[in-house]
Amino acid sequence: MLCGLGLTALLFAGISRLEQDRIVLTFTQRAHVRVFALSEGINNVIDTLRSVNNLYASRPAVSRDEFRRFVEPLAVRYPFVVGISYLRFVDDAERPAFEAALRQVLPGARITELRGNTLATAARRPRYRVIEFVEPFATNAAALGLDTMFSGDEASRRHAYDSGLPTAGRLTTLAQLPKAVSGMVVSMPVYRFGAPLGSVAARRAALVGETSVAIDPGAMVAHVLQPSGLPQLVHASNRRLQRVGLHVYADERKSSENLVYYTPPPGLDQPAVPPPFSWLLPRPPAPLTVTIDVAGRPWHVVAEMDDAVGLADHLASLSALALGLVMTLLGTAWVRTLATRNRTITDQVQERTAQLAEANRSLLLRERAIESSTNTIMIMEAGAGNPIVYVNPAFELQTGYTRDEVLGRSARVLCRDDLGQPGVLSIAAAIREQRDGHAVLRNYRKDGTLFWVETYVSPVRDERGVVTHFVSLHYDITAMKAYETELHHQSTHDALTGLPNRQLLHERLHEAIGRAMHDGHSLWVVSLDLDRFKFTNSRVGHRGGDRLLQVVADRLQEALRPGSTLARLGGDEFALTLLPDLGERQPRPEQVQRLLAALAAPLMLDDKEQFISGSAGVAVCPDDGTDAAVLIERADIAMFRAKEMGGNNFQFYTSAMRERLGERVQMETAMRRALERREFVLYYQPQVDIATGRIVAMEALVRWQHPELGMVAPGRFIPLAEETGMILPLGAWVLESACRQLVEWQREGRGYLRVAVNVSARQMAEHDFVQSVARVLEETGLDPATLELELTESAVMNDVEHAIDVMRALKRLGVKLAIDDFGTGYSSLAHLKRFAVDVLKIDQAFVRDLTIDPDDAAIVTTIIALAANLNLQVISEGVETVDQLSFLREHGCSQMQGYYFSRPVPATAIGTVLDENEAQVVAGNGAPLGVDT
Repeated sequence: MLCGLGLTALLFAGISRLEQDRIVLTFTQRAHVRVFALSEGINNVIDTLRSVNNLYASRPAVSRDEFRRFVEPLAVRYPFVVGISYLRFVDDAERPAFEAALRQVLPGARITELRGNTLATAARRPRYRVIEFVEPFATNAAALGLDTMFSGDEASRRHAYDSGLPTAGRLTTLAQLPKAVSGMVVSMPVYRFGAPLGSVAARRAALVGETSVAIDPGAMVAHVLQPSGLPQLVHASNRRLQRVGLHVYADERKSSENLVYYTPPPGLDQPAVPPPFSWLLPRPPAPLTVTIDVAGRPWHVVAEMDDAVGLADHLASLSALALGLVMTLLGTAWVRTLATRNRTITDQVQERTAQLAEANRSLLLRERAIESSTNTIMIMEAGAGNPIVYVNPAFELQTGYTRDEVLGRSARVLCRDDLGQPGVLSIAAAIREQRDGHAVLRNYRKDGTLFWVETYVSPVRDERGVVTHFVSLHYDITAMKAYETELHHQSTHDALTGLPNRQLLHERLHEAIGRAMHDGHSLWVVSLDLDRFKFTNSRVGHRGGDRLLQVVADRLQEALRPGSTLARLGGDEFALTLLPDLGERQPRPEQVQRLLAALAAPLMLDDKEQFISGSAGVAVCPDDGTDAAVLIERADIAMFRAKEMGGNNFQFYTSAMRERLGERVQMETAMRRALERREFVLYYQPQVDIATGRIVAMEALVRWQHPELGMVAPGRFIPLAEETGMILPLGAWVLESACRQLVEWQREGRGYLRVAVNVSARQMAEHDFVQSVARVLEETGLDPATLELELTESAVMNDVEHAIDVMRALKRLGVKLAIDDFGTGYSSLAHLKRFAVDVLKIDQAFVRDLTIDPDDAAIVTTIIALAANLNLQVISEGVETVDQLSFLREHGCSQMQGYYFSRPVPATAIGTVLDENEAQVVAGNGAPLGVDT
């Protein structure tokens, strides 16, 4: 009975503690939910001030009407905001003019100051901080012109001016609120538009005023908590878990004058536990205090529960106490019954002893059972060497040894020379210690073939307890081991290529790092990703893509030296380790370049020639880390940088790349919204006919006018758009916008113009690309002959047959086709003569140095001659000097574009460019244009 009572007490105490922990946890969670909601709501209010401040940061000057229209919705949205104002620093010399401006808004207005609780004309002083704008004006008109230079909280304001962050003042009396209610003012500095703000001194020099928000803090807290139903109970069923009251203090001191909000905990909605049971239960949790930051000023939020002890909260512990008492009484009665039964059992045991003697005779039957077993059974003596004294017939079938060949010999005959395996040592220890043993062993048949067995060995004792023999049972698990080996291989290797997967790469890389650190040499981890594989995969199909990946794996494996590990991590992503050559301390860049060169060689896939390339990133151990996961991550970052640089190259990891990767993620997010927000704009660069000096075409060039970053260069977002697929909607928008613009120009009497639009490889890969071009031509009414589509050399060579089909379909529409950046890819004359193109565009990389580099000059003249022989028009890009123009004109280049003639300009400026060009043509001086925009 005493044991039962003790266990009942322990059970009651344990369950009671769990109930109390649950109450404390629930209380803490609910309290933190309220604190989080309060903190988020207050931050939203402070963001309102930031938005008002950003109004001044976004433009040189803000009018009173702009200020009113901007803040009116904010005042409606936040009813606890008493007033939103803009305060400007005014020198004494400016005072008359400033007061005159105020009187135009409010007759009789002037610069005032508070003397006690009364507004009076401000005394003369060198400088004032005056409320210039205030809304709502009807309730805050008296504050117009109020000088707040000596408001009593200047230290906080100076910190805000130096940091540029919002700051909250202490609780103070506001004229708009009842005298019993204290208000709070949050202010944020306004700096001169366009001024540099890189240092404290610069911010002080640029300070022109501040924006501020006057708030009723109690109403603000109630408003913030109200949308979630947190200030009061919503569902009666949750009252037991929602018993949380709140005190909110708007300062670091928790005093009554700083209390801005209080809601008591709801009353108990369940029966209370009566004494004396309530004395046994823990008290409710102590109040919880959480500090939050409100614009640089600490606020304290105190959550508390009521003191009542609810019956439902401790129902389990009270039930356990009652049940324990009942079970203790029942157990006591049961024990007395057992004592009576034991005497009966003793008599029965004596009777059964006689029956066991008879059962011994049945042991003879077991010998036959052993003989009939399909599992190997072996009996050994406990003496020196443990010779075998018995084997069953299954032993002979499994091992190939006859009984006579093994009797008297040690069981080690089955292990041959493989005695170092852990299982042999485990079985030997069990025999030596005369105990049961179990192990998995590699055994060998008489003919030498390997098979696996699961072995159990047990000692056999005589009537005195002395071990005389050991019996050993063997289960053949060879098939199961083969299955395990296959499963392990599948779990550590890629099913498609047979290469190690990520798991095995980590294991091998960890070992390689250890060896490199021990030997004192460097180890390179390379992350390699195929360029534009998604595009290629969409063209050749998933099966073709799988075969392509297998070819890539074979090429990379052949390019690696023995000892390196190549793994496929998924998709078109590979990773590998590079070891230094013999006698070297670190690998060489040529080893990585050899891998990229192996990829770049043309390959045949389904009787079609394909071209692929790769981008690689290199992380160096130990310079970039000694952890396998870290090295792989940093190699990935370097690989992404290589992709940003155009692909088909490799980059070493630097710490700056991590920051750049973060910028890349931010830019990708911003770019997905840019089309919806109309942030992309088209610029146009003229193409000039050299014979007449007349502008005959415009190349449409997309630009991104980012609201924060300004004009983003195409080199920063075009590669990202191609990689993410955003190039498809962006390219469609560019095509349609350029066509519509050309139609407008033609309606203005410039029917001789045509427009050139760049087309990406991703666009050409789309099955409905030709239909989309036809649809744009039909919707805009543009003459197809005035539209020129520029295809990059790499785009058409990626899948030659598909490119030829697309170009022929486009030519049937009537549009002109141009090969852009000609000479930078790897097209052949055999392919070029099959392409239905009209124009070859010489890349500016060859034009830039053609007057000083004989190689560039030879390439340019060759391209011009090639175009002439194929009856193709040739346009030279990047013409910037008169020497370049003269060289190209002399060698037969008929059309050009570049900064020498005009920079790319927006559509609104093209009219000026064309008018100037017409004037120069009439005057007999058609080039250069001389426009610099």
